[in-house]
Amino acid sequence: MRDLRLGTVGRIDSGIDAGRYVEVLDDFGASGGYLIVTYDGPDRSGDAYDSWVESIVDVEIYFDEAGWEVSWLDC
Repeated sequence: MRDLRLGTVGRIDSGIDAGRYVEVLDDFGASGGYLIVTYDGPDRSGDAYDSWVESIVDVEIYFDEAGWEVSWLDC
């Protein structure tokens, strides 16, 4: 099972968007799913792009399809 952290920024080490940063947000209350947001910088700066998925399983599938290995930041 993949190490996924909600509300924590991580560096994308490999796969599509390597070198960018990602954050998974629980948006169930507003949209009924999860937002996967990528940023230029670790402080959520620069260009940001988001994708919506319905379940945490879909988040895992999204990461797998993108080939993402992520180093989560502890800040």
